[in-house]
Amino acid sequence: MMEMNDQNILERPERPSFLKVLCILSWIYTGLSFIVTLGAFFQGPLNEEEMTYQKVELAKSTSEMRDMGMNSLADTFDQVQRMSETTNDHFYISSIITLLVIIIGILGVYFMWAGRKMGFHMYIVYNLLTIGQLYIFISPSDIPTFAVVWNLLFSAVFIFMYSRNLKWMTD
Repeated sequence: MMEMNDQNILERPERPSFLKVLCILSWIYTGLSFIVTLGAFFQGPLNEEEMTYQKVELAKSTSEMRDMGMNSLADTFDQVQRMSETTNDHFYISSIITLLVIIIGILGVYFMWAGRKMGFHMYIVYNLLTIGQLYIFISPSDIPTFAVVWNLLFSAVFIFMYSRNLKWMTD
């Protein structure tokens, strides 16, 4: 039997605390997103009565905003309503795509947790798909700019923070 001494054993350095925090935060976010999306999937799309109610309530709010001179915000609410209608029209396929994208994110974080750089690349793909999937069914004119900008900024910050841990990860 071979005897191993401490000099021959190559130990991987401990996972950085910052990476632990990022992974846990990402798992909380993606996990909750998965649960909410899966729950909505089983609940199904809004029916005609529910969509009408939503339209009426949003129209009231939009009208009040226009009366107060908040036309830009009212226009954004109009976009959100059109986006909601289109998403509801393509509900099941949109939900399936969203679930698949979330799974890519969860796996990317898992691989980074395990110390594999492939996870970092999967996480970038996840973030790009999260933004890009909006454009599959929804007209770009119906997607509020703030939603895209916020998502891009949030994604860029997390990608940057994860990149600080790449030196710990292996191929």
